[in-house]
Amino acid sequence: MNPVCAQRGWALLNINDAQPTCRVLGAFEDDVSFVGFICLQFFPVLGPEWADADHRDGHVSRDLAELMHSYMVDSHARGALTVCESPVSERLAKRHGMTKVEHPVYLWNGGA
Repeated sequence: MNPVCAQRGWALLNINDAQPTCRVLGAFEDDVSFVGFICLQFFPVLGPEWADADHRDGHVSRDLAELMHSYMVDSHARGALTVCESPVSERLAKRHGMTKVEHPVYLWNGGA
């Protein structure tokens, strides 16, 4: 699966850890030819992010974003997602090299 993910520019699956954080279901034709897969995976989601009213000048948010970015680099995170619900969070995402997803994004809330 990882060669297909790499070829498409997707984050690689976490399959080399002592405790993998993904489950993969494969599709086969004639029980021999591998023809497809779907994955359930843990993928870091950044947020929510909050600062009290007296500290919304951007410094707290920028400092927190810098610390989180450093943590992700130091821990070799394979990627992360964030939902930018404000112009500030969108600017922070862009500043840290995140790419805006142009695909529809759907949420499943566990059937609640």
